[in-house]
Amino acid sequence: MSGRTAERLGEQPLSDAPVTLRKPLTRDIPLEWIDNLLLAASELDPCASIEQRASALLGAAERALAGCGFGVCISGAAGAPVVVRVSPRARRDDARDPARLLPEFAFERVAAIEPEGRSSVHIAADDAGYLDSAPIGALLDRLSLALRIAIREARAQQSLRDQIIQAEKLASLGKMAAGVVHELNNPLTSILAYSEYLRRKGERGGFDPSDIERLARINDAADRIRRFTRDLIAYSRPSTEKPGAVSLHDIIERALVFCEHLLDQTGVTVEKRFGEIPPVHGVIDPLTQVFVNLFTNAAHAMHERGGCLGIATALSPGDGYITVSIQDEGHGIKADHLSRIFEPFFTTKTDGTGTGLGLSIVRNIVAAHGGAIRAAQRAPRGTVFTLDLPIALPSSGRR
Repeated sequence: MSGRTAERLGEQPLSDAPVTLRKPLTRDIPLEWIDNLLLAASELDPCASIEQRASALLGAAERALAGCGFGVCISGAAGAPVVVRVSPRARRDDARDPARLLPEFAFERVAAIEPEGRSSVHIAADDAGYLDSAPIGALLDRLSLALRIAIREARAQQSLRDQIIQAEKLASLGKMAAGVVHELNNPLTSILAYSEYLRRKGERGGFDPSDIERLARINDAADRIRRFTRDLIAYSRPSTEKPGAVSLHDIIERALVFCEHLLDQTGVTVEKRFGEIPPVHGVIDPLTQVFVNLFTNAAHAMHERGGCLGIATALSPGDGYITVSIQDEGHGIKADHLSRIFEPFFTTKTDGTGTGLGLSIVRNIVAAHGGAIRAAQRAPRGTVFTLDLPIALPSSGRR
């Protein structure tokens, strides 16, 4: 439909000029009409779909205005619109005007449900004057408002259901991965033991030095896998540690190991500029999750053409905090999104890879550590996240 606030479709051609309607007053609409809408809205099932919510509200309006037809055209998430009709007459197609939802009536009045004009509500009758009356305009206004609220709630419910399903998938995948990691430990132990045995035997028996070097590399690679799997299992378990003095650089390095495959896959290089900093006050596993989430987001932002992930740490003079700067060369974040990126379920990823929880979790963990996080656009492109984390007091004990 067009972006006009309201229009009437019927036997006469439509004008392109905007239609200005008088804002209906409460006294223009019978109270029983409002009661019908309020009752229908209050009885909506929280789990109802958009179609079910729209049908209930249109049914309430149709009961108030017996003999009229009602319909909605709601923009769908996948591009296909959702169309709902409540009419006492059988559907009749009108090839002359495919925008009409109720062509079995002579005239049809339309109003936008959402400010963007993507969704519309329709009311139809055989009397044009009746459709143009103030009570009908008032009813249409209130029906549009009720539908707007119902659509927003249905979309939020569907988004939440999708995120719960995705979270359950990830939880199941995590359990399977933990089982796989556990099964890897036995052969890894054998590889480590036999490679070390053969290396020492070769040193005693005069093996070719290049063969001894190869055995050492096998041992080192297996040991690296074992350390990674142990860290991965420890990271996935709920943390029972108490806050203490921890090395921020060790935590960052640990997070980089977890993200190494993703960074390599997306062509991201890492540039570290670590300053001389004291330990911070915190817990290792939650802080590791903070940097894993930030590094993962940076890799996703640079997946198209790669780039550099810059990580810098420095002591903030005089305020008892360590400042960490994480910069990427990705597509960046729009200015009007910067104030919302830490909100739960808000995501700018349209390819289904984002749940809208990663940065919200990051902010909550940083805040629980007594710190702060902020984001800004980076010139010429990219994003920079800046974290402030408190320095550990001498009595905290270093970990």
